[in-house]
Amino acid sequence: MKSDGLSIDIRELRQEEASEVRDMIMSGLCQQNASHRTVVKVLRMPVGWLWVGFLVVSFYSVTSSLPESATLAAVTCLPFTWALLYARFRIKRHFERLELQDLYTWYGSRAGSKFWVAVCEGKIIGTIALHRTSDNAAKLKRMTVLPRFRGRGVATRLMKHCEEYCGTQGVERIHLRTSQFQQDAVRLYLKFGYTITEKFTFSLNMEKLTG
Repeated sequence: MKSDGLSIDIRELRQEEASEVRDMIMSGLCQQNASHRTVVKVLRMPVGWLWVGFLVVSFYSVTSSLPESATLAAVTCLPFTWALLYARFRIKRHFERLELQDLYTWYGSRAGSKFWVAVCEGKIIGTIALHRTSDNAAKLKRMTVLPRFRGRGVATRLMKHCEEYCGTQGVERIHLRTSQFQQDAVRLYLKFGYTITEKFTFSLNMEKLTG
């Protein structure tokens, strides 16, 4: 089936593709959670201003000079913030290591859970997964599309495929967690009828009732 001129096939993940897909997911997550753009967005948030203030106070305790402390904070806030975000990213990945180590086995061994890939001309360009959390609920996970294929309807196709499957499996509630910095993804979920149920400093919980 075509999506914005792309001929896309959506199918389940194959065992021999698990390592390639894991690397693709990790690359996307690192880009989203510890990129220069994300660092700048964090520094524009209230928590970012608190962080800069903390740096100024910390440097002032050493230099006893407010102008010098402000300069040092301005120079170091970007690398320090990036380091903290990257550490947070690595900690989160540590707790998800069993899933990421073998996506094929992890999803294949859980009843009602699925992992799909979008394939274009033999190349995997996107992914989406569904983890069944109860008899009538499931968690949407691992939505990612390669950068050069974004904005071309791939994510929409993946979402439709996932929700069509849910409709055949008695799933009445789909929930997910996404980053506040992934505004394109948030807009897509809102377009599909998901609502924000909880807001955290860096992430959002969303859900959709389908029953």
